[in-house]
Amino acid sequence: MKIYNSIDEFAKTGYESHVALGFFDGVHHGHRAVIRDCTVEKGNCRSVVLTFSESPARLLGNTGVRLITGNNKKAELIAALGVDALIFADFMQIKDLSAEEFVSEVLAKRLRAKKVCCGSNYRFGKNGAGDADALKKLCAERGIAVSVAGTVDCDGRTVSSSAVRALLQDGDIPAVNRMLGYAYTIGGRIDSGNHFGTKMGFPTVNLPIGEGLAVPRYGVYAAWITVGGRRYRGATNIGVHPTVGENPRPLCESFLLDFEGNIYGEEAICEPVRFIRPEKEFASVDELTAQVGRDIEKIKEILK
Repeated sequence: MKIYNSIDEFAKTGYESHVALGFFDGVHHGHRAVIRDCTVEKGNCRSVVLTFSESPARLLGNTGVRLITGNNKKAELIAALGVDALIFADFMQIKDLSAEEFVSEVLAKRLRAKKVCCGSNYRFGKNGAGDADALKKLCAERGIAVSVAGTVDCDGRTVSSSAVRALLQDGDIPAVNRMLGYAYTIGGRIDSGNHFGTKMGFPTVNLPIGEGLAVPRYGVYAAWITVGGRRYRGATNIGVHPTVGENPRPLCESFLLDFEGNIYGEEAICEPVRFIRPEKEFASVDELTAQVGRDIEKIKEILK
């Protein structure tokens, strides 16, 4: 899959396209239905996902929106669906285009779209004036086919990014994974941290949670940790560690049950499996240490 950093960069290729439209935060089952639709029966056209490098909601002032996936993870998930090209467009450059201008200038002229795919709740054009019905009408006038994917249900509720975020806040990782269609993970480069875990007898690996990303419910999780291609059982705390000096930002800190050594600076992936207990402030470090020991025994049973 080729990644383009602007609409004009793709336009220079001269390719005709089948385009999937949306922000696709999380690339969940609902998004996958839209994206897969642009990859079928495309002939010589390129299957293209048109998304944005930054969240439109956040750019329009809703800074409380937390994202499920960063751009790297989003690209990885979309590539796995067999897409030819991914465009990370600048939302600010097209936000003031009318619905008709977006179809004529972006879809028809620059992307040379022959088919456009979207979800039933898709909005476009200045102030979100256009909806799926408007897209059908405007595209039909230009000979562009439109395919609108229906909603996808999971566990009795409609799959959506907001629903995934709500489940993360509940700490319901199994339900999150069912709605996403893949295992939710937290990844990054291991930070040396403050070594409180080592002092307690439980050396840990620390993964910063990216700025602006959704954070699961604070607490302890049974988890799998992958480092250097190997998978380890982990006791993972997600939160701010109130007992040992609260962190300004939440951290994903994992004690590896089957590992001894120094892996600071390496890339790691934490895959939470099950929520064990909420994060809480203990009266002393000794009390915290005793609780961590009990957590580990429980996690061994879950991951055995």
